[in-house]
Amino acid sequence: MKEFDIIVSGGGLAGAALAVALARRGRRVAVIEPTERSEPAQPSYDDRTLVINAASLNILRALGLLPDTLTRMPVARIEVSRAGGFGHLALEAAQHGREFFGAVIVARELGQVLLQAVENHPEIEFFCPDRLVSFETDQDKATVELASGAVLSAPLLVGADGNRSRVRKLAGMACQRHDYGESAMIFNIQAGLAPAATAWERFTPQGPLALLPQSGGRLGVVWIDRSEAISDTMTWADQRLMDRLVERLGQDFGGLSRPGKRACYSLVRQRTPWPVGRRVVVVGNAANAVHPVSAQGFNLGLRDIGGLVDCLEGQNDPGRDSTLARYARLRQNDQDSTVRYTDTLARAFTNPSRLAGLLSGIGLAAHAGWPTLGARLAQAAMGFREPVCSLARDPEASSQGQAA
Repeated sequence: MKEFDIIVSGGGLAGAALAVALARRGRRVAVIEPTERSEPAQPSYDDRTLVINAASLNILRALGLLPDTLTRMPVARIEVSRAGGFGHLALEAAQHGREFFGAVIVARELGQVLLQAVENHPEIEFFCPDRLVSFETDQDKATVELASGAVLSAPLLVGADGNRSRVRKLAGMACQRHDYGESAMIFNIQAGLAPAATAWERFTPQGPLALLPQSGGRLGVVWIDRSEAISDTMTWADQRLMDRLVERLGQDFGGLSRPGKRACYSLVRQRTPWPVGRRVVVVGNAANAVHPVSAQGFNLGLRDIGGLVDCLEGQNDPGRDSTLARYARLRQNDQDSTVRYTDTLARAFTNPSRLAGLLSGIGLAAHAGWPTLGARLAQAAMGFREPVCSLARDPEASSQGQAA
């Protein structure tokens, strides 16, 4: 049996980041990941464009996971509009005392940085490919059995193993799950003319549509629709896809062309109200999965990581009941608010009723015209929801405007 301080089940974006954060604080960490390390096979490290908000950029930077070689496209302006009705909202980071709201990073590129950090850290042992089969907990530790036959033990087991978390299931944690019946199709395109450092969110009757800045004048597209419609759209010829994209956007950005490879993901809402058990905690998508309408999923997971690191600081026994309960209470408001907010947006802007359309338009207009509402939305978009974890805080007051 191999003994560690903490075992992390899941070596995707959240699990790898957590392992690095813990190892940098002197913890001996085991990471269990069932998927081969090869880039194409790892579902977390694909071509999705991640909107990493300002707080999350601070977390990654503090962990040494934001090297100069990592391509990131800043987002200084966010434009939100609604097809077929009134309501338009433009948020400018400069109006809220910051240079950027955050930045766009390709998941595959961030994944390679994380993978190298995990493999190169002397306090991390990577069990890959391997998977957690079962575990038992007692008063002092969690004992984990792997498919390979290896047995690991640690005072704390962390599930960072995604929506279908085996750790959460085996721990018997109650989870509220809703299938939206929708999927997100992602691909990138070349834009003839698109303002720099701008992200667009367009609410349409079919579902939200997002365009995110990438390098070389390309834009990352997140196209959301009913799952059966997405299945059909995946088969369209490129020109048909471009024509329909322009139609849904209501503009063509000087001409859209050269769509890249398409991929799709089903969308669910998931809430684990109490994500801790005896010597077990779940983080990221294993605890809460949100609709991508406001790009909060990975950011919420990084805030989980920051909150857990803070709660474990100085604790000789990282799996103590009182420590895990403190973590759950610390994260409850942010998790509740984020899941509720994204779910409300997803439902309100796709509701076919005229009343819902009127109310959603009024909502956008109110945020645009009422500075207090706009400021609250901007603060949430940047990820600085109280209590802000230590990793997310700006390292110096003078760097307040340098989030990216």
